[in-house]
Amino acid sequence: MDSIEIFKTAIAFEEKIRDLYLSADKIVDDKRGKAIFKALADDEQSHVDFLLYSIKQLEESGVIDHERLTSPIPSKTEIEANIESMKAQIPERMLGDIKTVLNSALQLEKETSAYYREASKKTDGDIKIIMEMFQEIEDRHVDVVQIELDHASNNGMWFDFMEGNLEVE
Repeated sequence: MDSIEIFKTAIAFEEKIRDLYLSADKIVDDKRGKAIFKALADDEQSHVDFLLYSIKQLEESGVIDHERLTSPIPSKTEIEANIESMKAQIPERMLGDIKTVLNSALQLEKETSAYYREASKKTDGDIKIIMEMFQEIEDRHVDVVQIELDHASNNGMWFDFMEGNLEVE
């Protein structure tokens, strides 16, 4: 598979997850939830824009400036460092059918991350670097969505850790 085909396939993944996040605005009636989905949708749109730029650059000059690929979504380490303040911002009762959206988003984010992981194995040079960068960004999205899903599900988990103490005292 050549680089342009890899990018075109990536665009399909990015548009699918972006559209899910955009549709969440009609489903979620929590202001904070809407803001999270909007931020994720905006980030996915920036990925589409970067991929379109990359195709154009490949066709015109064969050179892509991979440093143009950025994301405002924090890393897992940054999220873990700020968990307590994040927890305080999440309403006790999330309104709307947020769990359905989050479950769908988690699945799509995992699929997208897996695509980039596999694509990076099939490429080299700048294209490999770009695929690895996308994988890292999509892994951040997985982390953010998992945090929100854990809280919305009230399953006692927070970012893959048990929130409460189950030990008898």
